[in-house]
Amino acid sequence: MKIIPMEEAEIATVGTKGQVVIPLQIRKKLGIKPKTKLAMYSKQGRLVAAKVEAPTLDDELGGLFREVDQRYKRKKRPTEGEILAEIQAHRKENRSASGA
Repeated sequence: MKIIPMEEAEIATVGTKGQVVIPLQIRKKLGIKPKTKLAMYSKQGRLVAAKVEAPTLDDELGGLFREVDQRYKRKKRPTEGEILAEIQAHRKENRSASGA
């Protein structure tokens, strides 16, 4: 069995609703703030939490909005349906490029 050195453990208690408060020092060190998403899973009898880095909507769609603005520079503005279709195509392209 490989032993992985860990920092000094801090104790957290599970509340009646199954909630766990992550100790302040750990939250600060990992940049965990309210609304931060965590992936939770068990591995070899241990609870593992990993911070999920998801792009903001602005990050995800900023390039698309610039592209749409360029494409429709001197033309009539796109309809809501056209915008939604572009967003869906953009997301599909990003998923296939990232292998998701």
